[in-house]
Amino acid sequence: MKHVIRTHPKSEVTVTACCLNDACGWMLVPTSDLEAADKEMMAHTGKEGQGHRTFARTFEDVALVSRQELNKGQQEVPPLPGRPDEEPQPERAAH
Repeated sequence: MKHVIRTHPKSEVTVTACCLNDACGWMLVPTSDLEAADKEMMAHTGKEGQGHRTFARTFEDVALVSRQELNKGQQEVPPLPGRPDEEPQPERAAH
């Protein structure tokens, strides 16, 4: 049986980052606004200079594994962990 894995449709991708300059210690507060994260890293480089152009980024999401079955209707998407009161919803096709 084949499976696919993707970001859970009810979750968000979160990014954190830290400057890799040895003496710096700058860290990005975790955010789901990826554009704002990029801007914060660029602002850090602009403020601190050329020695602060390299960052370690970590992206985190909630993954959902689904079976790929032919000739089946839409499968249900389970609620996110910690939110058992949500009703399961039809799964959207991955892009």
